[in-house]
Amino acid sequence: MKKNTSTKKTEKKKPEKKATRSKILKAARKVFAQYAYHAASIRMIGKGAGIDHPLISYYFPSKAVLFEAVLADIMEEWHVANQAWFEGLEKMNPEKGLSLYIDRMLGYMRKHPYAAQVFLLNMVQAHDADTIPGYQAIQIFFDQSTQLLKSLVPMQATDSDIEKFRQSFNTLAMSYIGAKSYYAGILGFQANSRDYKKWVKEMLMDLFLPRLKQLISGR
Repeated sequence: MKKNTSTKKTEKKKPEKKATRSKILKAARKVFAQYAYHAASIRMIGKGAGIDHPLISYYFPSKAVLFEAVLADIMEEWHVANQAWFEGLEKMNPEKGLSLYIDRMLGYMRKHPYAAQVFLLNMVQAHDADTIPGYQAIQIFFDQSTQLLKSLVPMQATDSDIEKFRQSFNTLAMSYIGAKSYYAGILGFQANSRDYKKWVKEMLMDLFLPRLKQLISGR
């Protein structure tokens, strides 16, 4: 039995709509990584996606909704990746475990630089829940990051001390990667060079390995 013409057209449009939505989200992630939420515009995103910007409202009714969708994608991808970064570390001592974790994290950030940039640009503007869309989602995301650390790394420490460690580590790592052109320039490195990556790792190891050992041992 033949399908009617309208059904065929509907089925054809579904992948097209999905592809267009994906194209918009990809362009939006790039724009929001270069401009903070209030400075970015739907026109910029439309230009990046090669789509007439009024059409974006068909998929995302407002800039706020689009920004929240970008954030949701970034946080989900980051959370899944973060779980993978911990794999096998329970069999290692703190030094080897932290070293491998940092290698995995930096490898991910190199392939997904926009994630750290979107967080970094908008965290500094997030004074309260009304400042930027998705503020509470960001808070929940970092709380989940802390819970993941506590569940996978045995520590003899208070929740407050673990939270301070996680917050400081993530913030500094995001800063070094999200603003790598700035830091690398000061140091005389190319932003994507091995020398700069080596410097970032050495800095994170020097700063956080001693504290990690204290948290694990309870001393």
